[in-house]
Amino acid sequence: MCHMQMRRSRIYYQQGRGNACRGVAMAGVAGAVRRRWAIGGSLTGPILIMKPTFAHPLLPSFAVTAALLALVGPARAAHPLVSDDTGTQGRGQAQLEASTDRTRVRDGSRVAREQEIGLALTYGLTETLDLAVGLPWLHLGTTGEPSQRGIGDLTLLAKWRLHDDGQGFSLALRPEFTLPTGKEGKGLGNGRANGALTLMSQLEHGAWTWLANVGIAYNDNKAGDRKRLWTASTALLYTVTDAWTLVADVGASRAAEQGAPSEKFGLLGVIHHLGEELDLDLGWRRSLGHGPTANTLGAGLTLRW
Repeated sequence: MCHMQMRRSRIYYQQGRGNACRGVAMAGVAGAVRRRWAIGGSLTGPILIMKPTFAHPLLPSFAVTAALLALVGPARAAHPLVSDDTGTQGRGQAQLEASTDRTRVRDGSRVAREQEIGLALTYGLTETLDLAVGLPWLHLGTTGEPSQRGIGDLTLLAKWRLHDDGQGFSLALRPEFTLPTGKEGKGLGNGRANGALTLMSQLEHGAWTWLANVGIAYNDNKAGDRKRLWTASTALLYTVTDAWTLVADVGASRAAEQGAPSEKFGLLGVIHHLGEELDLDLGWRRSLGHGPTANTLGAGLTLRW
């Protein structure tokens, strides 16, 4: 959904077919919203990708994203990326993203795990404007504690490509909102509605595509966490053949927890293009810096029509 118009293996942001949401499925800054857990710490999915990301006591939050993550967290870039592209679907075109991400964090003898299955749907209202919705299903578990499972917070977002010079450079804005549909008491949601705004840039040159995202988010919460958050990320994609694209992504975000340092991540992945309307992907994301190490393995499917 938040894929840069990735038709087949290339990014055609002019012909529609972009990823408007991975944020909805994995990203936007909304992913920086954290929820406290029995282990105490924070974990979120991708940064800026709109996949609504949730912070887990042991899992550092990397938005996303989602983004926003992702899928879902709807928007973010094409799964497995956290950085989003400027591509849109095109008038009357739609895209469905399904993904699964498994995160594991170890802190001494304690281990926290999160399994997220996301769905995100994107629809092109015009050639330059997309609307997207994403909803995750979560399974959370920690050593010595009962596991929790259920739906997470719903994400709604739009993507507007506001500039395209016709020579490979474009800009887009992605406003997004998360609604408290997940049960806060079980750690499946934030308990309050939140919003985020992300500015995205995209530069294409031959087989290379460079993405850069910066965003801000309002993290309303009952836990006493920071309410004003920021996130930044950048990604590089290389089209090896019409069937394969390699991706790398790095980013940082302001931690929601009071007094905590910024959170950073690195990601590597591959996208396999099975024709023009179907993509499969695999990705590995790892937290960077001090503190418990979080590793996330993800796989996704993107279908366009």
